Parts: sequence; structure tokens; C-alpha cells
Amino acid sequence: MQAVTEAIKQLENDPSTNAGYGSNLSLTGKVECDASLMVGKTSTFGAVAAASGLKNPIQTPYQMIIEAEKGLLSLGRIPPMQITVGYQATAQETYLKHIQMLVDEQNSQDTDLGHDTVGAICIDGNGDIAAGVSSGGISLKSPGRVGEAAMYGSGCWAQNEKGDLPGVACSTTGTGEQIMRSMFTYKCVERLLKEDDMQSAIVDSLNKDFLESPILDIYDQKSVGTIALRSQKSRGKTRVEFWFGHVTEDMGIGYLSNKMKGPKAFVSRKASSNDKMVSRGWLIP
Repeated sequence: MQAVTEAIKQLENDPSTNAGYGSNLSLTGKVECDASLMVGKTSTFGAVAAASGLKNPIQTPYQMIIEAEKGLLSLGRIPPMQITVGYQATAQETYLKHIQMLVDEQNSQDTDLGHDTVGAICIDGNGDIAAGVSSGGISLKSPGRVGEAAMYGSGCWAQNEKGDLPGVACSTTGTGEQIMRSMFTYKCVERLLKEDDMQSAIVDSLNKDFLESPILDIYDQKSVGTIALRSQKSRGKTRVEFWFGHVTEDMGIGYLSNKMKGPKAFVSRKASSNDKMVSRGWLIP
């Protein structure tokens, strides 16, 4: 959980990402961030929605999980899974540019207003799994709009290996309304739990649960990308696989294990405009 939080904090601090410091602005010129975190050991989830005034939105779910794992609050109150807080605008240059585009009546389908949700997943030496996600949301969104990054089962998922079921984690980016309507992340997790081939599970989810979903027929363009890991013990050894997939033109990827000399990072891109998606992965040493 700490590793996922720290990784996402670094991305939130980078102005080139649509999270934290570099977040898009709403229609009223405000920053409203979504972020969530989930730990596989206890299935505890914490999220902050439409949050303003937070330097690192992911830090709030982190503290929420720490408090939730202590048990009930005073008077037997149940710890919250999601909270909303409220704030001031930054990134005025990007905001003014997008407002001008709106005034000029440019078609948003032909213009990239930036999604760039950031996320991280992690498994430690004990087999404990965590996943997180953070986003500034779609540029010029309606004030108070909450995206998939703050919704349970939509932005991220994590669960430890238990019995015959493997440990799995997902962190998803893309158009929040499409991800939430299709329940893409949770359906992807279900496939990872049931299907033996991890790449097939990712590809099937991108195809059947998203691109071919009848509930998304109202959208001309569809946007989603995910990173995932699966862990399972066999004959005394733990097999950890890392995969990613996206239907967008590109997606940034990075990964690291304790047996690697350093992290590997790259931008995954479609080979041609005719490709529906990209999906690749590795067995992590």
C-alpha cells in the first residue's frame, strides 16, 4: 500500500500528468481530483472524490485505509469508503485554452482534452497486493463530477491469493463514464480469476466487456487502458505476471521488481490505426 501510494504521489507531483499538480480544470476553472486505493489483504478501499486543495489526493485514501483497518469508529460508526472535499483553481493556461476551444465550438470528439489518469499496482514479498489510481478528470467537466478513479470496483482493484484463487490487481485509465457504465475493471478482474491465460483475459475484457459492450453504443469513441498483475503459488514457488492493455493510441507503462537492476519504462503505441488494441506482458522475475 505504501509503495503504490508513493509511486502515485510522484506522478501527482509531475505537471505533465492529469493528476494532482497537473490536473485538468472543471468548467468553472477549478481543480477537482479523484483518487482511490485498495489493499488485497483486507479488501479495504478508500477514495476521495471531486477533491480540491489537496497536493497529493492519493494520500487521503491511504490515511482512510489506515484508520479503517483499526476497526469501527467511536459510537460504533462505520469508517467511510469515500469522502468529498472542496477548492481553488490551478493550471489556468490549460484551462483558458480549453475554454477557448469550447467557445470556438470545436468538436470534442476530434480534440484530445487529456485523460492521463495515473495508477500503480504492487505485490510485496509476503504476497500482499495493493492498487491505486489518481485523476484530475476530464477537462471542462461539470463541477462535482466524480470519475472512475474514486468509484469502488471502477478505478482499481486488489485482492490477495486465497485458496484456489490467484491474487490479482488492476488499475484502469480512460473515459470514466465508459469505465463505470461497463464495469470494466471488475469484469477484467473476474476474467483474471477464471481464465488461465492472462493475456486472453485482458484481451477478452477489452473486447467483450468494453469495445463490444452494448451499454457503450452511445459513444462514438471509446477510451480505456489497464495494468494488471496476477500472482499464484505452484509447487512452492510464486508466479507473478504483469500485463497491460489499451484501446487508446498510446499508454505509458513502467515496472520494477526487486531482482531488476532498475525500472523499465516506455510508451506503448498501436502499430497502425487499424489495430483495435495493444496487449503485452511478462513473467516478472
